[in-house]
Amino acid sequence: MNQPIQLARASSQTRPRDEDNAVSKAHTTTIRRPSLTPEMVGFRLLKLTNLLTRPFFGKFAKQHALTLTEWRTMVVLANRPGIASQDIAALTGLHPMNISRAVTGLRNAGRVRDERDPDNHRRSLLWLTEAGQQTFREIAPHSEQQAAFLLEPFTEEELQQLAVMVDKLVKRAEEFTEGE
Repeated sequence: MNQPIQLARASSQTRPRDEDNAVSKAHTTTIRRPSLTPEMVGFRLLKLTNLLTRPFFGKFAKQHALTLTEWRTMVVLANRPGIASQDIAALTGLHPMNISRAVTGLRNAGRVRDERDPDNHRRSLLWLTEAGQQTFREIAPHSEQQAAFLLEPFTEEELQQLAVMVDKLVKRAEEFTEGE
């Protein structure tokens, strides 16, 4: 819920109300500011994320000895093979250190291989191995089915509007996390 706050703001257009040069009162403006509550949009987005990841923990994490960050890394690599961990961090919004740990876990499990970037020898480019691709093929249909179920009630126009709004939120979030 949003709670109104009162802000007093002096206006450059304030004029005396009478002939004795009396000072006028500052104009008062009501501005809505999000309260930190479970009802706020950001909190509800976190709830949505948590609800969407529950099936992963219930069905796949133990069965495949896989963390959620490792799975997210695999999703990116399945769709963009040969990219660096820094690119995965940028695409997922996850901290580079978390991606680094996920890549290490995936490499140790034989699900990811890496090669030096021929254009920048300080970077490693990553690919799913055959074992990684097999794990992806086993889990991906369930994730795709879940996404289809979640989005089914929306019209194409609503999905486009939602995509625009989510893109705006992501852009704003990236602005306040720059340099972290």
